[in-house]
Amino acid sequence: MTDQEIANLVLMSQFILLPIALGLMLFGRSRGNRRVLAWSRGLAILALVLAAAYDVAGAVYLLLAEPEPGHEPWADPSAVVDYPTFFLPIGVGALLAGAGILVGVTRARHHLG
Repeated sequence: MTDQEIANLVLMSQFILLPIALGLMLFGRSRGNRRVLAWSRGLAILALVLAAAYDVAGAVYLLLAEPEPGHEPWADPSAVVDYPTFFLPIGVGALLAGAGILVGVTRARHHLG
């Protein structure tokens, strides 16, 4: 599995986990089911960890792909292909969405008592 495939897998799993966690949070809050809220909290934490890892890995690859000082920028366009493509704003958005779901689950759990 290449680095790009791993990055795409993490990104895809974030897109799958966040709506499921949101749906579980809304269902658990409306029905008062604590077990569903616990699952939602677990998925939100997993989404937070994946989003943070995605952003950190993307930042590291951006630093590695940066040309050295004094080197003309991207003289060889094929050198850019050696590193996977990351979409850092999507990772930050997933991080914020996961944090919002986690806050919502915590408030719903507190409301249930």
